[in-house]
Amino acid sequence: MRINEILTESKNSLAQWRNEEPVLFVKSLTKKLGQPDELTENRAVWYDKDGFKRIEVLDEYVLHCCPEPHYDFVYSTIDLHVPKKFVRVLADSSESILLDLLKNEVTARCATLSANAVTLNYVLDVVSERVKGSKAEYESRIKKLYKNKLDPDPDWWPDVTKEIR
Repeated sequence: MRINEILTESKNSLAQWRNEEPVLFVKSLTKKLGQPDELTENRAVWYDKDGFKRIEVLDEYVLHCCPEPHYDFVYSTIDLHVPKKFVRVLADSSESILLDLLKNEVTARCATLSANAVTLNYVLDVVSERVKGSKAEYESRIKKLYKNKLDPDPDWWPDVTKEIR
């Protein structure tokens, strides 16, 4: 398949999406990270970009009210073994933390890569026992992000897209 055919096919796939915000985000990420590795009528995926194993943008617009109402559609994944003793506290901290204990992956779901990085950094801190996990601790980190602060700053996340840094 020639490059022009691929680009036309990609544009047609994105044109089929129902939700405007994920489409705009895919276009923004494409400018910063290059073409997605996968693009379908409901999903765009980049592999091994910006410190994440996988970045997925889905054609969805999921209402999430914690810590304040917003919509989620961006998933960012890292490899991490999460011992079972941390599963409940992470689940209680946020519905945006998705654990795959079989594949040793943790995924954060929000509306930006920066929020996902903050969420995944929280998980890393809990699992390494640098912080005691709680909903209050998680929400305080996200609220700081709303004020354009990364506290603590995830040093593993390069922020190639310059969302926050």
